[in-house]
Amino acid sequence: MSAYEQRPDHYFRQYERLDTAELHGDWLSLLPSTQLLVLDVGAGSGRDAAWFADQDYEVVAVEPAEALRQRAQEAHPSPRIQWIDDQLPALDSVHDLDYQFDVILLNGVWMHVPPSERKRAFRKLTELLKPGGHLIITLRSELPGDDRTAYETSKAELRDLSRSFALKFLDDAQSDDRLDRDLRWTSVVFRLPDDGTGALPLIRHILINDDTSATYKPALLRSVLRVADSAKGAVLNETRDHVEIPLGLVALYWLRMYRWLILDRGYHQMPPGNGPPAFDDEHFQFLRRLSESDFRLGRRFTGAEAQHLIETFRAIRDTIREGPARFIMYPGTQDQVFEYGSGHIRSSNAITLDLDFLKAVGTLRVPRHVWDALTRHASWIEPSILSRWVELLENYDGTAPPGAYRDALSWPNVEHSTREVRTLAAQLQESGGPLYCVWSGKRLNDGYDIDHCFPFKHWPNNHLWNLLPTAPEVNSGKSDSLPSAQQLHKAEDRILRWWNQAYRQTDHESRFYEEAQVALPLPTEQPTSLDGLLTGLRRQRVRLRTDQQIAEWSAQ
Repeated sequence: MSAYEQRPDHYFRQYERLDTAELHGDWLSLLPSTQLLVLDVGAGSGRDAAWFADQDYEVVAVEPAEALRQRAQEAHPSPRIQWIDDQLPALDSVHDLDYQFDVILLNGVWMHVPPSERKRAFRKLTELLKPGGHLIITLRSELPGDDRTAYETSKAELRDLSRSFALKFLDDAQSDDRLDRDLRWTSVVFRLPDDGTGALPLIRHILINDDTSATYKPALLRSVLRVADSAKGAVLNETRDHVEIPLGLVALYWLRMYRWLILDRGYHQMPPGNGPPAFDDEHFQFLRRLSESDFRLGRRFTGAEAQHLIETFRAIRDTIREGPARFIMYPGTQDQVFEYGSGHIRSSNAITLDLDFLKAVGTLRVPRHVWDALTRHASWIEPSILSRWVELLENYDGTAPPGAYRDALSWPNVEHSTREVRTLAAQLQESGGPLYCVWSGKRLNDGYDIDHCFPFKHWPNNHLWNLLPTAPEVNSGKSDSLPSAQQLHKAEDRILRWWNQAYRQTDHESRFYEEAQVALPLPTEQPTSLDGLLTGLRRQRVRLRTDQQIAEWSAQ
């Protein structure tokens, strides 16, 4: 048992005697004035984590000593702090969150990492940094004279490690010990350069410079972007270099885009004289009789519908493999950007559009830096993709008036409709069940709205879990803002009640969970529980706030 476990109250009182702003004043001014996501490794009493939370930052506080961590949570119960039981060098639980941080702080922690593990630990920390993010490590001049396990540290060692992992050294500063002990502290600050990934120039090259004989390349980019932006829960595997996703999910977005463009609008997707796309066959044409709302996760198809849909997925898979995935290459090379893995779609008279089916279509490997760029900058990249697609349609088709192609590339309005959930709420009221505003707790007797918990304007998601009954005046006040951590914390019991009332043990239950599994970063130990969904909701709020800098809202 560590010293921190044996004497948690002693260390808690000692750490809480210090003021964060005074203690870290030599480097706090280096941080940008935006909504930051902070990782505090070895958070101790939670003093620094609480200070960051008070600045309206989102914080992940890592503390492996259970007794000290519990004491810290009791003293600092901010909903902006996520407490994690984890430690260096692995930080496996932190990596499972799939966050990238603006600030990582190790205050007096590096001395506890054995020298043989430090290279691995430093690599793990750099993998968790956003481009432009800061890593701050404070070093103690003398090892503690008590029973804590500690090893010698040096600024030179950190400088060498930073060079190995391409971090830029920014600053170092020395200060006296604030507890009047005979030792000094050195704060060493590094930054991960924000201009070295090459992802945005590569995406621009694919759109602007790459040869094309169809609209397939922007279609593949947009399909992958849609997965990265709204379906990160569907990721099958990820490493430092690649992210693997279901090719069937990419094909589903492809199907939805081209069904609208070809079957509803009749726009040509290839140069004149080249004929229709390979996937535009009798099976694809059969789908004309289905509506846009049919192509959603959890939808079950039987008979002829299932057979035609299976053949359409096979054709789209082959088109992606033999077309854009094969011919999108790194500039000046024959190396494919997107790599695909095999799958096997079984013929059947009944299928459900769930993750099992979408994984059976195959896999697509996306370079990590491209995936991260699509995740963080989707709202900037997608307009560029659409502009290129419009340009190709004007050359290949040329039959539509100005603006029509861009309108056709918009997702159909059904994406934003709340009618289905409004009907569920009305049925609940008619059966005598109480309906409450999830944000204010007010009972809804007459009029009510259906609110997107995460605003559709910033994150187009119309899944069941994201649609919540709300008082009209509350919905109007929330508008396109993100619920704050405090507001979401207050509403959690009401959200769980609504999910239970509307979806548990109903015909919508499987779809409800399927949509959540695809879109939300759910904990691996609770993927199909309402508590697990609530955890995923909290995590996604942090992602949206820190990646897109969305304004927050709290009910009065």
